[in-house]
Amino acid sequence: MGSATARARPSLAPALLLATSVVAWGCTPRVTAEAGSDAGPLTLTSLRAAPTAVVLLAALPLLRARLPRSASVWLWTAVSGLTMVAVFLGGFTEAIVRAGPGNAIVLGTTAPFFIVILSRLLYGERIAPQALVGLVLGFGGVVMIVSSQLGGGAGGASLAAGLALALAAAVAWAVGTLTVKELVTRHPDVDLVGVTAGQYLVGGAVLLVVSFAAEGSGGADWGSGALWLVVAFISVVGSALATITYFAALRRLSATTLSVWLFLSPVVAVLLEIVLGNTPEAIAFAGMALTIGGVVLVSRAPPPVAAKTPLAEEPLSPRLSTEG
Repeated sequence: MGSATARARPSLAPALLLATSVVAWGCTPRVTAEAGSDAGPLTLTSLRAAPTAVVLLAALPLLRARLPRSASVWLWTAVSGLTMVAVFLGGFTEAIVRAGPGNAIVLGTTAPFFIVILSRLLYGERIAPQALVGLVLGFGGVVMIVSSQLGGGAGGASLAAGLALALAAAVAWAVGTLTVKELVTRHPDVDLVGVTAGQYLVGGAVLLVVSFAAEGSGGADWGSGALWLVVAFISVVGSALATITYFAALRRLSATTLSVWLFLSPVVAVLLEIVLGNTPEAIAFAGMALTIGGVVLVSRAPPPVAAKTPLAEEPLSPRLSTEG
């Protein structure tokens, strides 16, 4: 019995880590909406990313963590920071404003499909039929959950731009996920807290420059207490904690399995609305069931099989050893 318990622990730990990320990200849109009248979208995004970098830097000594030390690790960190912080957060926030939350969420959650495509192109991974069915079911469930919001608000060029930005955000998340997966493959002992801090340093700096260039110093009501409460939550919980737990799970799971859990964030968002007294339509509950079923299928499917030599065996630089 003891051995059976020991075998169960490795699968439970990444599930708990992913559940933390999913719950945090599922609550973040609702919390962010509370500050919608107090800050422009780019300014609010930079206020999410930049304080996260500060919090993570301050936490490094307490967590006995450190920033990347080698140029090779910094390269991977910078690339994933640009994609998963600057492009994803900035693009997704703008997509919500231009195309409406329903359109943005549906297109933003296509990241698992891009991960499957890129994994196939880069690694020759063959995804199991069961996992493919789970991906389709999960995405179908998300569409059902947000179907009442589809086609809202914006129109014309603004709508088209919003849809393009949502897709760009999904691609950016997929590229960032595979970049971090490659990083931990090349450097198994890399400090993920330090990597996350590095990502937000790079991405946050880019967002600050872009937001002040586009919206100026008047892009927010700096004296609003509600704004700073929102910033505290989306920075510490919705960004720092959620990203660290996501990457920690990435050490033990395939990128495809990991990313399909993102489909559960809209489920959390719906549950939060129910708690707040906003009961959704029956189709949303059907979508939740379909999404959960899709995640279960992917989680229980055989892991992808790589037909090509991993990129980890083709170093970017002569240094291949883990950081000392």
